[in-house]
Amino acid sequence: MKIFELLQELDRKAPLGLALSWDNCGLQIGSPQREIRQILISLDVTPSAVAKAIEIGADLIVSHHPLIFNAIKSITNPLYLELIEHRIAVISLHTNLDVADNGVNHALAAALDLIPISHLTHETGSTWYHLSVTCPPEAIAKVRSAAYAAGAGRIGTYTGCSTVHGVTGSFVPLEGSTPTVGEIGTEEVVLEQELEMMVDSFQLQAVVAAITHTHPYETPAVYYYPVANPNPAYGLGLICTPRQQMTLRELATDVKARLGTGSLRLWTAGMDVDMKITRIAICGGAGGSMIREATGQADVLITGDISYHGYLDSKIPLLDAGHFYTEYPVLKSLQEYFSGLSIASTVLPIEDHEFSRNFHNI
Repeated sequence: MKIFELLQELDRKAPLGLALSWDNCGLQIGSPQREIRQILISLDVTPSAVAKAIEIGADLIVSHHPLIFNAIKSITNPLYLELIEHRIAVISLHTNLDVADNGVNHALAAALDLIPISHLTHETGSTWYHLSVTCPPEAIAKVRSAAYAAGAGRIGTYTGCSTVHGVTGSFVPLEGSTPTVGEIGTEEVVLEQELEMMVDSFQLQAVVAAITHTHPYETPAVYYYPVANPNPAYGLGLICTPRQQMTLRELATDVKARLGTGSLRLWTAGMDVDMKITRIAICGGAGGSMIREATGQADVLITGDISYHGYLDSKIPLLDAGHFYTEYPVLKSLQEYFSGLSIASTVLPIEDHEFSRNFHNI
């Protein structure tokens, strides 16, 4: 697979259009035409990550945090030069992976063995389209499968969502056309089926292309138009439930053990540490800004990088497991994703990350 093809796949998983305005996601270094045989997955692009990439012969580093945030005037950084010298490309998936479904927060929920219920926030950056196409009855299954594979038919936590109903179609083939049925200059009336489904704006082009490629007609009748419904597939953070009843104290112990963090900060907000926890908000990375969103929706928020005043102002308990440890689980999730694309990949171990090597709890 070439880099540009991988970028197309990644844009379906974590659309670049969802990235926050200040962010810099996507291809950072390298040629879109470069063939990929081995990927190194890391939270950051650091000297240790580059050394590991060279060691395993990686063609590409996929990082969560971008290597390049701001415009650069010259390329003299030794890290950039080493990447270029060894022809190692870099793709970064940052806030688009934070917001995307099955991104940072679903990986964190899986690592903590929590059951996701809904997003903590709902982003409005993506537009939904209602798409319909008419097909001969014998072609409907093939066209529908192609549309699903390209990303259509997703509503919240459900996939394969569509409706099909019978219609009567008519058309007159003109000179220069090569109709599948009918004759040039003669009106043809046929019994067809209309397939309808919802499509995210980021996947619309791919879905239309998939339909056009698999449809038996020379010019399929495809219609799509934006709708006002909010798209529930994207959002920051998650509201979850535990698989078994536990107290705040037990939850804190469990989070620390599952994430492997050397320390964990617990803010009780005046609550009893033995209070029962039924709803848990999570937000991988720096989620201090999510405290207000979590209040009223959950009994506790698990995140990282909470500030002094963030603690003081919070009316619900907070578990600060650290930026690094709440984001690290997404690397394993990405490895599984690349495996599904038949691309070999390696996750940079915790102990080889610069943060883990140099941060000590004393």
